[in-house]
Amino acid sequence: MSATKITFTLLALSLLAVGTAAAEPMSLAKCIDVALQGNPDITSANLEVDATTAQSKSARGAFGPRLHMDAGIQRWDKALPFNLGSLNSLLPPSATFPNIRDQWTWSVGATLAQPLTSLWTIKEGYALRQLGVDVAEIQRKSARRDVAFQVTEAYYRVLQAMRMADVAQKSVENIDAQVKRAQSFYRAGTVGRNDLLRAELGLAAAKQRLIQANGGVVLARGQLARLMGLPPDSPIDPADKTTEVAVGPLIPASQAENRAVADRLEIKEIAKRIDQAEAGVSLAKSKMLPQVNAVANYTHSVGSQFNPTNAWFIGATASWDIWEGGGTYYGMDESKARMAQALSARRKAEDMIRLETRSAHVNATTAAQALTVARDAVEQAEENFRIEQKRYESGDNTSFDVLDAENQLTTARGQLQAATYDSLIAQSNLARAIGQQNPLEGRTL
Repeated sequence: MSATKITFTLLALSLLAVGTAAAEPMSLAKCIDVALQGNPDITSANLEVDATTAQSKSARGAFGPRLHMDAGIQRWDKALPFNLGSLNSLLPPSATFPNIRDQWTWSVGATLAQPLTSLWTIKEGYALRQLGVDVAEIQRKSARRDVAFQVTEAYYRVLQAMRMADVAQKSVENIDAQVKRAQSFYRAGTVGRNDLLRAELGLAAAKQRLIQANGGVVLARGQLARLMGLPPDSPIDPADKTTEVAVGPLIPASQAENRAVADRLEIKEIAKRIDQAEAGVSLAKSKMLPQVNAVANYTHSVGSQFNPTNAWFIGATASWDIWEGGGTYYGMDESKARMAQALSARRKAEDMIRLETRSAHVNATTAAQALTVARDAVEQAEENFRIEQKRYESGDNTSFDVLDAENQLTTARGQLQAATYDSLIAQSNLARAIGQQNPLEGRTL
C-alpha cells in the first residue's frame, strides 16, 4: 500500500473514531488533500491512466521481433518399417534397416519474425496509444481540478450553513429577550395579552428557523464528506472560520477569456484529440503497404526418417491485401472526418469556455457588489432594531414593531452571510473558469 493511501486510511479512520459529538477541525487545504486521495472520480481517472499506459506499452512491444514456438507429439498405430516391396527379395537376408517412422514421433520448432514494412504501421499505432495516455493524464488533471473546486464550494457551503445557524441562534436570543420584556410589561399591566402572544409566536417561529438551519448544517457537512470520499455522517468541522471577504478589482472580462482559452485543460485535451485524429490518418495510410517480415526458423524432429533431426532456415514473408472492397481506403476517409470533427469541437469549446468565463466574471462582480450592499444593510438593520427596542421600552410601539425590526435584522444578517460565501464561491468559480488548477493558488483574478 502506498504512503498516500496509508495516510488517507489513517485520516478516514481517525475521523470516524471521533464521533459526531466532537468533529475534527479541518482546513480547506486538508479537505482538498483528503478528497484527492479518496474521491471516486479521482480513483477512476487514475485507473484510466494505468489502463492507457498499459495499452501504450503493449503497442511498443510490437517493434521488436516475435518468437513463436510450435511443438507436437504423436503415437501411431504402429511403427512404419522400411519396405521396398518386390525389391525386398534382392536384399541379403541379414540386412536390417531402421523404421521409416517410429510408433512415437515428436517435434519442436521456434520461429523468429521481425516486421519490416509494417514498422510504420506499428509506429503510428504506438503514437496513437501514447496520445491516449496524454489524454488520460489531462483528464486526470481535470478530475483533480474539478474535485478540488467542488470541495472548495462544499467547504464554503458548510461555513455558510454554520453562519446561518448562528444568525438563527442570535434571532432566538433576541426574541427571547423581547418575550421576557413583554412578560414583565404584561405583569405590570402596561401591555395587553395580545402583545405578549405576538412575542411568544415570534419566538416559536425563530426556533423553527433555528431547527431548519441546524439541519442545513448537517446536509452541507454530508455533501462535503461525500466529495472527500468519506461516509456522509463523518464529523467534519471547518477550521477556516471565514467571516470577511476581501473584494478587490477583477481583471477585465476579455483578459479573463483569453487566459481561459490559453490555460483550460479542455482545450489541451482537444488538441491531443486532434493529434490522435492525425495519427489515425497516418495509421490508415500505412495499412495500404504490403506487409514484409524477416523470419528465421529452427525445427527439431524425432521419430521420422522423412524429416531431418535438426533443420533451420532464414528468409522473408510478404502479404498484401490487393483488394478488400475499399476497407482500408474508406478507413482513411473516416480518420480525416474524425480530424475535421475534432477541429470543429475545438472552435465550439473555445466559444463555450469564453461564455463560461464571462458568466463567472459577471457572477463574481455582482456577488462583490451584493456583499457591499449586504454589509450596509446589516448596519442599518441593527440601528433600526436598537431604535425599536428603545421605543418599546418607552411604550411608543408594540412587540409587533420590535419583531418586525428583528426579522429585518435577521434577514439582513442572513443575506450578509449568504453574500459572503457566495462571493467566495464566485471568486473560486472564476478562478476555475480562467484555468486555475488549484483553488488555493494565489493568482490575481
